[in-house]
Parts: sequence; C-alpha cells; structure tokens
Amino acid sequence: MELLPFEVFVHFELEFEDVRRLALVNKLFYNLLPFNIKITERIVYKPSYKHFLPSFTNIKLEDDTLCYLNLFTRIHTLDLSDTNVTDVSTLGGVHTLDLSFTNVSDMSGVSALGNVHTLNLLGTKVTDVSALGNVHTLNLSYTKVTDVSALGGVHSLDLRYTKVTDVSGISALGKVHTLYLSDTDVSDVSALGGVHTLYLRNTKVSDVSTLGGVHSLDLSWTKVSDVSTLGGVHTLYLSDTDVSDVSALGGVHTLIK
Repeated sequence: MELLPFEVFVHFELEFEDVRRLALVNKLFYNLLPFNIKITERIVYKPSYKHFLPSFTNIKLEDDTLCYLNLFTRIHTLDLSDTNVTDVSTLGGVHTLDLSFTNVSDMSGVSALGNVHTLNLLGTKVTDVSALGNVHTLNLSYTKVTDVSALGGVHSLDLRYTKVTDVSGISALGKVHTLYLSDTDVSDVSALGGVHTLYLRNTKVSDVSTLGGVHSLDLSWTKVSDVSTLGGVHTLYLSDTDVSDVSALGGVHTLIK
C-alpha cells in the first residue's frame, strides 16, 4: 500500500496509537513524526514512549514514572495528581499543572518563571500562596490557605472548603472574574462587587447590598434575606434562603429560588 506524502499528516490531529503505527511502517516516519505532529490527548507516560517526547503536549505521570519529571519541565499540560511528588521547583515553564492530592507545600519555585497559567492545588499542603498572583486559573479548594490578599490578579479562583475568612484583599487589583467561596466562613463580601461570577453558597454571608453589579451570583444556603439591590444581577440563586420579597428582581434574567 502506498503511503501519503509525509506533509499530509501534519495537517491531521492524530491519536497517539495512530502515530505509533505510522512510525512502524516507515523509518522516515519514525524519524520525522515526533518533531512535526503534536499529540494533544492525555498520555500516561511510559519509558518506551521516549522517542515521541517532542510530540507530547499533555502528560500524566504516576509514582513509578516520576523519575522522568525532568523531561517535562516545559510541556503544556502536566498531571502529577495523586503522586508522591514534593519538589516542583523546576516546573515554572508548564502551562497547566495539576498537583491535586499531592504532598506539595512549597510553590515559590513554580512561580519564579511566571509561566504557569492554570494551577490545581486541590487537597495539597500549600498554605503560602503569596507568589501565585500571576496565575490565571487557581484551585485552592480543600487546603488550609487563609491569606489570599496577593491573589487579586487571578482570573478564576477556587477557595471552596478553605479556612479563608477575609477576602477584602482580593478586590485590590479588581481582576478576579470568577470566585468560588462556597462552604467557607466568609461573611463580609462588601469588597466583591466587581467580581463577575460569585459563588457564596453555604457561607455566613447576610449583607449583599454591594453586589448589584455581579453578573452571576449564588446565595443558596446563606442568611441573606434582603435582595432589594440585586435587580441588575443576570443569574441569581436563592435556594434555601430567608428571602421572601423578590419584587425588586424583575430585571433578573434567571432566578432560581
């Protein structure tokens, strides 16, 4: 069977198994494929895949392959979740980094290069996040983080099930677009009127008088009773609240009560 010219294949999004089969067909393909085709699917790395390293953009390492971590310091997406990794100081060049449910505690090295765009620290031992203000999307849920005053530049910030109570500093830079505060002890949200999407479900919040400019607002399971200033909100969740008077909410596009 005659093969198509190599140049044709660079225009296709090939699965890894397809790439491997093509490489077995012809030595030219074996030598050229890894450097000319990007594989975007998530690959659980094995040592036998080393030849194809230039093609990989999304890698998952397990405990038995952590020894190869130095090969992926500049990769686009790296998943180290549920591994025994502790030192991630060389990973500042990774775009999307998943460290959830690891024993990682020090993130100062990762932030040094400032290239990490999306960072998942769910369930880690991280407490100091002062160096992570340049991360675009940051998940800190189920951590013991308390001070988030340096995170005003984060676009999407997940603080669910944390020890955070003071969020006044988050508004300092005014860049937070989406903020998850559900299931925290936060009560004062007066400084968060500039947030686009705000989740306050199951918090101690009662006064929302300054949140009329929020686009999407979840107040379910809160102590809120007065929503007279929220007529400009687009999407509003009021399930299991003490709100009885919704006469001021005629302008709300989606109201769930």
